[in-house]
Parts: sequence; structure tokens; C-alpha cells
Amino acid sequence: MRTLAGAVLIATAEQAFAHSQLVQFPNHLFASEILMPSSGVLLALGVGMLIWGTLTDFREHSPNGKPTASGNTEPTE
Repeated sequence: MRTLAGAVLIATAEQAFAHSQLVQFPNHLFASEILMPSSGVLLALGVGMLIWGTLTDFREHSPNGKPTASGNTEPTE
């Protein structure tokens, strides 16, 4: 789920950056002041979530254990 959230945040950052470049003259400065920094923050959060999700969501489980809520495996008897 973290991986998906990271991908959505990266897509949102791309859209914010694209919209900051497409706004026409009278509102261009105001849009750039808000959308450019927010796209950077969204990109940083998205990359962080994507890396965190990749490291934690796709762990391999032991074949003789059952996964617990924390991702650890407990041996089954």
C-alpha cells in the first residue's frame, strides 16, 4: 500500500509541476510560488513512500512460517 501511495504522490507532483508551467501571464507568479514548492514536497514524499514501501511491503516470508502483522514470521508446528 505504501508503494501505491508513493506512486500516486509522484504522479501528483508531476501534475502540480506541469500546471505551474501552463498557467498564463496574470496568475503565473502566484501559481509558480505555490505549485513549484508543493511539487517538490510531493515528489520528496512520494519517493520516500515508494522506497519505504518497496523495502517493507515485498518481503519474502519463510515457507514454514505464517506472516504476522509486523511482517515477521512465526514458526508453525
